Amino acid sequence: MYAKMDNLDIYNNSRVILEKNAPKSIVSWITILCILLILLIIFFSIPFNVYKSYGGYISVYNHNSYLNLFITKGDFPIHKNSKLYIKNDKYNYEVIEIEDDKVILKVNLKDEINIDNNVVLVNILSNRTTVFEILKNKIKKGLDI
Repeated sequence: MYAKMDNLDIYNNSRVILEKNAPKSIVSWITILCILLILLIIFFSIPFNVYKSYGGYISVYNHNSYLNLFITKGDFPIHKNSKLYIKNDKYNYEVIEIEDDKVILKVNLKDEINIDNNVVLVNILSNRTTVFEILKNKIKKGLDI
């Protein structure tokens, strides 16, 4: 029943060729590659948050806290659903004034950071994106599309 592979002829010994199994190492490599491909697709499609960091200082007038942020022109994300974080604490804000290089926000801050002229680092959620979207935009930008 078993014949040497050197003496096989596709026309005379087709049953032996059809019944021959693929080597286990090839099957395991194909399995590993399929699993890695699936994990890569999942990784590229998971959305994550993109934050912008700004330096600023706090001004207190009549028991109201105002946050003065230094920005570049057109850099500030003014959205109703944007979230502002100071030291990993989330705050709601209201835009009071936008100047050329400064934005003034009204924020209800905690007492430990609500000090006049206190310098803070502010993180603002700008958008949610995926790795696939970032790569797609970089390729488009590189090809000038």
